[in-house]
Amino acid sequence: MSLPEGGDPWAEGWTQAVKLRQALLDGHPLPTLPYVPMRLEQGEVAHARVGVEYARFYSTNVSYRQSNGFFFGSPAFVVTGLAVNAIGNAAARSRAQAMAAAQWRERQGVDAYLTDRRILTCVAGHRWLSFWHQGIIEAAPLLEHWSLLETFQQGDPVRWTGPAAAWLAVAVIHLAYGDDQLAHHPGLAALAPSSLPGGPSAGTEHGGYEFPG
Repeated sequence: MSLPEGGDPWAEGWTQAVKLRQALLDGHPLPTLPYVPMRLEQGEVAHARVGVEYARFYSTNVSYRQSNGFFFGSPAFVVTGLAVNAIGNAAARSRAQAMAAAQWRERQGVDAYLTDRRILTCVAGHRWLSFWHQGIIEAAPLLEHWSLLETFQQGDPVRWTGPAAAWLAVAVIHLAYGDDQLAHHPGLAALAPSSLPGGPSAGTEHGGYEFPG
């Protein structure tokens, strides 16, 4: 699914999501792509390529250097030096702990290929990753933030954000859960035909892409 150049991509993305949800509920199939650049599994069907922001939520190991200064001189000079050294070590330790804590990482714009089995994308320009629908524990449309959040049986949570995220959320719910969820999922309730034209404000709700962890 591609959004046209010019105009308001957020409004167009919302419109396309509303139309896709209604079309699927009416019994129409997802669109298909005639070509994708990567090799798919036998029988796997490619449905769309969408431009989104990708991020994953995880912690990591961070190392830091601790200073062990040697101070020689008057008692006051030694005490002051030790205090400054301890403050510096504590600050370095705090910075390392903050960097290592679980948080959204690897934020970048990507082309995500949606198939009937997974979302397939290339991150950092060289690493292909697959996020399989079968492994989803929860797919949470965060439409007020223009995002789709996926959590899995194994692996880190993934977030897809941008004008096409609402469309992607509809397609993933359809593929992973079926049309009963598509009709009744509370996260998709805002995509009623009566919501056209519109969607959450592009200037406020998604600004900075900062969401609760």
